[in-house]
Order: sequence, then structure tokens, then C-alpha cells
Amino acid sequence: MDLKDVLQAVRSGWWLLVGAVLLTVAGAATTTYLATPLYSSSTQLFVSASSSDATSAAAYQGNLFSQQRVTSYAQLLTGEQLAGQVVDELRLDLTPAELAGKVSATALPDTVILNVTVTDTSAQRAQQIADALGRQFTARVAELETPDGARASTVKVTTVQAADLNGTPVSPDATRNLALGAVLGMLLGLGLALLRSRLDNTVKSTEDVRELANVGVIGTVLEDPQLEASHLIADLDQQSMSAEAYRSIRTNLQFLDVDRPPRVFVVSSSVPGEGKSTLAVNVATVLAQAGSRVVLVEADLRRPRVTRYMGLISGAGLTNVLAGTAALHEVVQPWGDGKLTVLAAGPMPPNPSEMLGSAQMRSLLAELRTVNDYVIIDSPPLLPVTDAAVLSVLSDGCVLATRFGKTRREELAEAAASLARIDARLLGVVLNRVPQAAGATRGYGYNYSYEADPGRETTAAVGVSRPQVSRRHDRRRHELTGPLPAVGSPRRSARPEETPQSPRTAPR
Repeated sequence: MDLKDVLQAVRSGWWLLVGAVLLTVAGAATTTYLATPLYSSSTQLFVSASSSDATSAAAYQGNLFSQQRVTSYAQLLTGEQLAGQVVDELRLDLTPAELAGKVSATALPDTVILNVTVTDTSAQRAQQIADALGRQFTARVAELETPDGARASTVKVTTVQAADLNGTPVSPDATRNLALGAVLGMLLGLGLALLRSRLDNTVKSTEDVRELANVGVIGTVLEDPQLEASHLIADLDQQSMSAEAYRSIRTNLQFLDVDRPPRVFVVSSSVPGEGKSTLAVNVATVLAQAGSRVVLVEADLRRPRVTRYMGLISGAGLTNVLAGTAALHEVVQPWGDGKLTVLAAGPMPPNPSEMLGSAQMRSLLAELRTVNDYVIIDSPPLLPVTDAAVLSVLSDGCVLATRFGKTRREELAEAAASLARIDARLLGVVLNRVPQAAGATRGYGYNYSYEADPGRETTAAVGVSRPQVSRRHDRRRHELTGPLPAVGSPRRSARPEETPQSPRTAPR
């Protein structure tokens, strides 16, 4: 994993980093607050050799002797025997081992000075213990260093710094603990982000798309809560990044093949929930806004969404035309200024795959191709059912919608492979619902909108609103009685659909 992968892992998993830092800092603060304050008191002892010879040579020999003894005296100061004498002197409610654990003694390098520190939960008791240790140690050294038959010790211990009373606790150190908690949290969060990146098996970049589907990304649609709610860019600001994203997809589709641009193409996805219907509706809308004659076919006969997103009638449609119970001009619905027409799915048939792969469907697409510049077919996902694959063979190609961070790599690879096995053309992939913080959005964060010109007076405000939906009042409506007959089976008679008492109004 190179630096670029690490930075991308941190960028996509920043919440893990922040959460880990907050958690560890909170833990450090809690531990600091609940910890018992500890106080320390220190004293210094000077060790010297006693000698009746006052020559410099004797003094030098005595100094060397004292330095050699100091190391042993440091061990004596932290022993339980001396600690027991201090407990008896001060009448402490401690065992000698507990008291010995509170004492630390070190010999200063190249000196004959011992530094003794006592740590306790009470500042006064720490001072008392340090003073008592100095007294008991002096007496113990005098006892040990007095030769047999002699009346004076060869070593003298002098207190050069009395034990101090320090009211400031030495532990816990809040600043140090919080800093250590933050550093630990950053390391933990970084590790979790890298682990998440390693274990993440979803599609998150254009490189993933090229590697898995062997095609390029023809568009990137950023995460947009408004688009998720309305599904139609006609309801949004026409200068929004979502609207510009679909215009970019329109341009890329028009220039995929200059000699033979795709005019009839299927919009599908690997699995449900990747935004294929939203993609089909908005691509059809922007193509119509550019002046092209477009027909949008709702060929997802299992879970139709197009008519609901566009606010159209979903009673009769494609299945009626294929079954021969209605003519095409009777069921198509114009949208907007008439450049875009929609062919709803119609009643749900018992055999969707066979109906979509029939000769009637082939003839219908040929008819739609002759009278329209573009035919966009919203189909079911590729992996659960074969409907999209069947339609891709009858069209100029297929556009796959892939949801950033949700579509698994193996799903996209299998969807592309399923098209390749039947010699269907995969035109490209659209990355849907890409977070703006993701690396795949580089270059998509700019906004280039209109700016007021102070030198010109604006006499009217220009607004972009959702087009009104016009309907043909003379359209004959049908509904099927019972299940729709399969293609090639005897046609079942149909009766006209009753006019609803409160028809659905056109979207505003």
C-alpha cells in the first residue's frame, strides 16, 4: 500500500480516526479524573569515608571507597528491613513491603550522593517517611560500617537536603495523559482506517471500474439528498452539480462512438438499489432538453419506478403493446414540451424475460428507433434476472449504474462478464451517489454559475421549473383481465379501463 492508498484510506475513513481520538482522549480524561493523586518528597544523603589520615592520598582513597559503597546503599534504602524500622518508628498502617514499594533511591553518577524519593497519597506522610528513612539509614550504616572492637564507623552519612513538603501532585499528569490518549487514538484510528480499506470490497474509483468491467466511467453523480428524494433534476436547481453531472453523461454518450453513436441503449445495474431508474429518467430528460426526440421505455416489468418518479399514469403500457391489446400511440405519454415521451411498463406479466426477448419487442424497438433520436430502456438489474441481458442484445449497448461504496467488486465484474458472454456491448459505467469527500470526485467540486452584471438592469427573473405534463385526452385506456397472456399464446379479450374519478395530476 503506497502513500496514495494510505491518504485515500484516511480520507474515506476519517470518521474512524476522529472517533478513535475522541474515544481514547475521553478514556484518558476519565482515568485521570478517577485516579488517586500521588505526592512525592525527596531527600539527599551524602556518604563519606571517615579517616584519621588527612593526606590527599587518603582522601582520594576514601572518596573511591564511598563511591563503591553508594550503589549498595541504594539497595539498602529500598529494602524491607529498613522499611520495617520506619513503619515501627512512625506507627504506619502499612506492611514493610508496601512501604518499600513507595521508596526509590538512586546514586548520582560519579558522586557519593544518594537521592531518595518517597511517593504517597499524602504529601505530609511522604515527607515524614523520607525524614524517617534518612534517620534510620544513617543509624543502619553506622551499625554496618563499624568494625569489631572499634568505637567509630568508617563511613559517615550526612543529610544534605532535608525532605520537602510538596503539595502539588506528581500523578496523574493530565496534560501528559491527554496527549498520550490523542496519539494512541490517532494510531488506532489510522490502523482501523487502513484495515477497513483493505477489507473493503466495493467499487470506489474509476480504476476499479476499468479493472473489473474493462470500460471507462462515463459519468459521476455526487451524493445529493434532494435528488435522492425527488429522483428528477427538473425539480432541482438547473445549475446544481447533479444537473451538470447528467449533462456530462449526455455529452459522453453522444460522443462514445462518433461514427456509430448509440441510439438505443439499456440502463441497468448489477444489483437492485444502485440508482438505475434515476439515471434513466434524468438522462432521458437532459437529452430531451438538448432538443432530441427521446422515448423512455419502462422495461423493468418486475419493479417499475419510472412512471412514479415522473408522475405519470402506470395503468397501460409496454406489456399491452407486446400482447397486442393496445397500440403504441394509445399508451405513450408525452412529458414536458413533447420532446420526451414515456412508455410505461403496464400490467405485470407472468413471463417478463420471454416477453422482452420476443419478436414483438424487437419490432417495437425498430419502430421507436425510426421516429426518435434516442430510445432509453430502463431494465431490471443484470444479476438477479436475465431481462437486461436480453434487452442489451436487441439494443446498441448497455449503461451500468454502480453505487459508490455499495456495489461489490465481484458484482460489477460478473455483470460485465454476463454481457460479454452474449456479445452485448457495455457502453460504460456511471458511478452513483459518490460522497464529495471521496477521491473519485476530484474535479467535480467546482461550481460555475451565473453572476449578476451590475451594468445591466434585470427586468424579469428567469426561473427553471419542472415542465408540465401534457396528456392526450383521446387516448384509449386498457386494463388486462387476469394475467397477461404470454407472447405467442392466444390473445385474451380486453375491456376498456374505467376512467378514474380522481385522476393523478401532472407534477408541478
